[in-house]
Amino acid sequence: MPTNSFNEIGGYFGLEAEDVYNNSSDTIKLNCARNCLRYVIQSFKIKELYFPYYTCPVVWQAAKKENCKINFYHIDENLMPIKEFSENDFIVYTNYFGICAKNVKRLTQKYKNLIVDNAQAFYMPRFGIASFNSLRKFFGVPDGAFLHTDKRLDSNFEKEISYNKCDHLLKRIDVSAQFGYEDFCKNDENFIDADIKLMSKLSEQIFSQINLDKAKDIRLKNFEYLKKHLTNEIEWTLDIDDVPMSFPYYSEDVNLRKKLILNKIYIAKYWDGIEENGANINEVKLMNNLIHLPIDQRYNELDMKRIVEVINA
Repeated sequence: MPTNSFNEIGGYFGLEAEDVYNNSSDTIKLNCARNCLRYVIQSFKIKELYFPYYTCPVVWQAAKKENCKINFYHIDENLMPIKEFSENDFIVYTNYFGICAKNVKRLTQKYKNLIVDNAQAFYMPRFGIASFNSLRKFFGVPDGAFLHTDKRLDSNFEKEISYNKCDHLLKRIDVSAQFGYEDFCKNDENFIDADIKLMSKLSEQIFSQINLDKAKDIRLKNFEYLKKHLTNEIEWTLDIDDVPMSFPYYSEDVNLRKKLILNKIYIAKYWDGIEENGANINEVKLMNNLIHLPIDQRYNELDMKRIVEVINA
């Protein structure tokens, strides 16, 4: 790779972009959310951490890489921890689906060493001793996460290189989401053993083009449309700081997930395999029966109407 500091002049054109919208110079920009947690563990010298059973396994697996002792806790029907923690415990709380701002605020007042996993809540303001999000869950970038904390490591991390992680993004534009899905999965696998690195220049450049306010407004509008037009067994009430990642629709219809996919409505499942780690019946029900309907900035009211029609058919 070139190492000199001179800008290249001339030659072929690359992707064109200017820093139009986003200046996030006050954050630590890393390559992925799980490495944000590793950074926090190193900077605070954490030896033991509490995690919810109902969370993405890669998060606590990242802590294991830092030789951190792992403890688990259960959550109740309001997605709040059941366990009472000690004053000095370090606790990771997942801001589920971007709709748990009230819980985050309550826990921040109660525990001084709270770490907030905002991988599903990009827009959530900073709470706790540290919080981190994931750009890839909200925008079309190959890598990237923002870490908010006052504790900084005195380390010179390499910058991530992501030109070779864009096949799924380009194929979705040029062909279809289905055509690029295998590449999307491969890109996810790239981060399993990834070292802590700074966010790539490519992701920074793409991110600078995104109108965050517009994307936020569309998400909220689509969420409210589905809330109004679907009968959901769980009533979700948003806090002022909530910007949902999805609309979590609770259904015990075992065929609904397949029906949506057949109608080219692709939904994620969070998180397969948690029952093997000791999750309780309530948490397994959330895993199996929450259908995460897409509400992001790519879609409008007509798209939401089609989702409703497929569900009610």
